[in-house]
Amino acid sequence: MKIKYLFFLFIPALFFSQNKNDWFFGVEIGNNTITSRNLENKNSFQGGVLAEYYFARQWSATGRLKYFKTGTTNNTETGYFDGAVVSIPLNIKWEYKMVKNFKGNFNTGVAFNQEVKSNYYYPPNQKTDYSKFFGTFNIGVGFSYFINSKTAVFINYESYILGNNRDERNGLQILPNSTNNNLFNIGIKYNFKK
Repeated sequence: MKIKYLFFLFIPALFFSQNKNDWFFGVEIGNNTITSRNLENKNSFQGGVLAEYYFARQWSATGRLKYFKTGTTNNTETGYFDGAVVSIPLNIKWEYKMVKNFKGNFNTGVAFNQEVKSNYYYPPNQKTDYSKFFGTFNIGVGFSYFINSKTAVFINYESYILGNNRDERNGLQILPNSTNNNLFNIGIKYNFKK
């Protein structure tokens, strides 16, 4: 499935939404930690844009477009993969009130990732033609502060795990040697219609 087709799943809701006041748009930036690497330089900058639709009082669906670095260490630890992706995480978020305009949330979903950088430093004769388009499971927690009904600032922490396998291990393999990342986001979202 190509990334451009994913937009066709999200765009109709944008145009056919009953209540335009339920849409927020924003940006987020923060730290990216590659948890599937045993080497130095596992931390880098990441960022993206978002659209969020509140379909119930405490529930929303979010779609984002993000860029971050990723990678893995080979199972034999004799090589590594160094890459970067453009990612489209699609999540369902449950938001709960804590104090006045301060809210907490949990979110989960999937992310569709397209590699834009793919460097393999593997031993000779080892496979390196892995798919450049892959999905990952995405889960996170966060907090939002609504400055007013139109504007909110937020932080969240999320993990991207269980992508495509990056080596040819023999024997029992329960979890793939996949690109795994933890992202810490700081952002702002705004409703243009309220």
